[in-house]
Amino acid sequence: MTAQREETGGNAAPDAAETAEGSAEAKSWRPRWPSGIVAQAAVVVGLIGGIVGLVFTFFPDLRPGLDEEPSAQLELADVNNRATLREYLNSEGIPPGSLSPAALGRLGVLSTISYSSSGFGGKELPLVVSLTSRETGRVACKHTYRIKAGGGGQLTFRSWSPFPPRPASDSYNLHVTLFPPDGQPPSLDADDENGIQGAPVAAAPIPLDLC
Repeated sequence: MTAQREETGGNAAPDAAETAEGSAEAKSWRPRWPSGIVAQAAVVVGLIGGIVGLVFTFFPDLRPGLDEEPSAQLELADVNNRATLREYLNSEGIPPGSLSPAALGRLGVLSTISYSSSGFGGKELPLVVSLTSRETGRVACKHTYRIKAGGGGQLTFRSWSPFPPRPASDSYNLHVTLFPPDGQPPSLDADDENGIQGAPVAAAPIPLDLC
């Protein structure tokens, strides 16, 4: 009986050691991919990223995050109520062309408008600038610009609105209104400057597209 137990015990110890060694090898094994396959996978991932970037460049409406609630704000950052046409053209870097010195000296209101918008996917927003008679409410000059919506950052826009060519004791109100892309009310935001005194002297005519 003693011999049998010794023989049995001698065989059991090597079996346990082999089992433990096999388990350790199984735990330490990890798949090893050939370097060529890894390189090819990296190239494919890079190509996919490039294609996605091009899609978002040519189709910005598909970019994630554009489902946010559209919003916009604007304000009259500055109003110069005695700005000549020459001053406006110079501030915007616009050549005067064939305009006469008298036309370049025409007085008007130079407004600097600060605005921000987000959630419109790069669409254009109508910006309406109007100069109206304070006494009658009649429009003396009106511009409708289409400005590109931004991504939430602050942007700046300038507009020049000439006074009527005839001298008058009337005063004027300046209104700036930003509309959604379809141009329909309600507006996104608006600002006003009221009680601007008109030009005291007769003025030279200017091209119709300037007002």
